[in-house]
Amino acid sequence: MIFKSVAEILQESGCQHPTLNALTPSAANYKAMMFQPHGEIEASAAGVFSKDRALAQNQFKKFLEMAHQREADLAVTPEYSMPWAVLKSSLEQGVQPPQGKLWVLGCESIKLEELNALKAQLAPVAKVIFEPLNSEANKFLDPLAYVFHAPVVGGGGTQLVVLVQFKTKPMSDPDHFEVNGLQLGSWVYTFSKSQNDIRLISLICSDAFGVLDPQAEEIYSRALIIHLQLNPKPRHDAFRRYRDRLLRFGSDETEIVCLNWACDVVEWCGAAQKPWKNVAASAWYLKPDTFDYRDQTIAANHKRGLYYTRLMPARYHVLFFNYAPAIFELTVTKVFHHGVDAVESRRRGPQLTAVFTRTAAGAWQEQQTCDDGFASIAKEAGGAKKGLEKISADNPIFTERVIALCSGNIADEITWHDVRELKSCMIDATEIVKRVTFCQDSDDAASTFRVSQLKRCANLAEILKDESLLPPALADVKDGYEFQWQAVAPHQNIRAKKGGATAVYMGEEVTTEMVRAKKKRIAEYLRRGAASTDDGLTAMQRLAVWHRENGAIKIFERDEFVKIDKPDAGSQFDFSRSE
Repeated sequence: MIFKSVAEILQESGCQHPTLNALTPSAANYKAMMFQPHGEIEASAAGVFSKDRALAQNQFKKFLEMAHQREADLAVTPEYSMPWAVLKSSLEQGVQPPQGKLWVLGCESIKLEELNALKAQLAPVAKVIFEPLNSEANKFLDPLAYVFHAPVVGGGGTQLVVLVQFKTKPMSDPDHFEVNGLQLGSWVYTFSKSQNDIRLISLICSDAFGVLDPQAEEIYSRALIIHLQLNPKPRHDAFRRYRDRLLRFGSDETEIVCLNWACDVVEWCGAAQKPWKNVAASAWYLKPDTFDYRDQTIAANHKRGLYYTRLMPARYHVLFFNYAPAIFELTVTKVFHHGVDAVESRRRGPQLTAVFTRTAAGAWQEQQTCDDGFASIAKEAGGAKKGLEKISADNPIFTERVIALCSGNIADEITWHDVRELKSCMIDATEIVKRVTFCQDSDDAASTFRVSQLKRCANLAEILKDESLLPPALADVKDGYEFQWQAVAPHQNIRAKKGGATAVYMGEEVTTEMVRAKKKRIAEYLRRGAASTDDGLTAMQRLAVWHRENGAIKIFERDEFVKIDKPDAGSQFDFSRSE
């Protein structure tokens, strides 16, 4: 892997590095369009192509038209996706990126002699540039095409350029499909007009294997890294390591965009069909200190199909795209700002502003919401189902908080409800997504977690129906209640006639000491979060924690806090005050 300056490559062809909107370090946002296509592919000795040629022609032609008409500053398609015939005809018909815009197109396989022929055919319209390679007649290339207008040296207007980059590392599948059939390149292009510009670099799937510590150190700073994939296992450790290397540095001026095909790719080898049953795992990785994690922002992204998670322990934000086929349009803040006043420099991250899906009739239609999968599993919440669905329709993060309280699965911090601390929003190095209200991740660990949390909600709903299990302070619950979460009372999850309350069911995989510790901790949060001593005492009295022991439901210390007078209504971690 050799990093090559785009400025130097263009100069050799009589052009200059363009000024690209997405890479100019100003406070102005840029528009990005990402196409996550339906996946039915054909793999053979000739390479990798979409199996349904008519569908591919239609979809990718429309994507380029939309990127052109909607003036996307950055338009991206994944590995092995863009048909060369579509790109050629579109450019010839004037469907091109306007000046200042950049298309990053993962293209279908092509052989070197075919690329040379295409270069000649496009010569009247565009200058096609690529790394010089020796011909290997029986091998195919895995290319990406950068398409943009570049100023001509000497002030002679602009030249449309198609700058082609080749994959540098083969995917090591069991059958050695790419090991045996792929012709490799060695150049990886680096866009950066000046030392104060943002850098852009693209990796093609297994190119990630070549990003070791020296390469990461060379490219990470002030960089937007685009990773194009057609990958059945995008979360495999071999594909994650490069992200760890790039994001481990102290600077927060690195962002990574991973774009894969949609979920459930089907691979065809001749007449043999192989369903991948894969997750898409297309995602945006970033860590600016001014990231916008406000509830309304997270909820707006969620409803359109961009879902928040927090990768631990690295502590950076990962926004996953909905796994279904779609064109995503985003408004994005720059990777870094230069010469921008501090009061204006707020790098809040990507905002998903529009999503387009293909209708049965073949048209692309904007969707106001995307299916996050929650409706398909909400039934596991039993009697809590309707309440949780109602909350989720308003704000899915509120639902995550209510479920966390219902199950007692909250962090040991008073800020447990902050989206950055919410346990269901956290992912570890495996990147398995356990969000309850974004449940497209089919991994067993994710499914088990979601179902267990919802079943605790179901059990809690049954408990709240049984008057014999209610403490005196929650007697009003028998007359009706609703699940609720409010920022002004973040440690309460239900509301009844006499006001808010906290109801927790911890299941049977707990000890008495674990239940005691959890109750004390929540009580402390209620006390500290109250506006007054009286309010704190009332909130603590309206806290009930149940668990199951030897098959029977038990409430823990039914009358705790009822006998506490005001002077003693202090911290639950001051054990001299315990009843």
